Amino acid sequence: MRRAMTAAVLAVAAACVTVAPAGGGIGEWNARHPQAARELCAWVQNHPDAARRFFEWDGHHYERSHEFVTWAITHPAEGIDAFVAQHPGWGNFDVMAETHRPAANAFIAWCRRHPQAAEDLMNHPNGLEWAGRHLAC
Repeated sequence: MRRAMTAAVLAVAAACVTVAPAGGGIGEWNARHPQAARELCAWVQNHPDAARRFFEWDGHHYERSHEFVTWAITHPAEGIDAFVAQHPGWGNFDVMAETHRPAANAFIAWCRRHPQAAEDLMNHPNGLEWAGRHLAC
């Protein structure tokens, strides 16, 4: 009985977490956030290798990617070095961030300029990876 109740509570909690944000699905993200989409395109054009790596990383580490975006928004005075120091053991994220430091800091700045757009994108599993394939750059 206790296991069944725990499973039911977890199922309800999971359903609450995975509800899509108001205003439509991910396919409408560009239309809902045109300025953020343009700036994300500019970031991709300025940092193509880093963008490819970050988008690919999101495809394999959605939860961590979401945590990174949320951290960027909620820690406005800190850069990529602080994030890496606060999140040890994130596989190759530290190497990726070190190799692409200007791109990582530029992405953090984008998240901070467009917090609602960034969170909206990340509220979808692999949203950043999706954006990499669907931005109208």
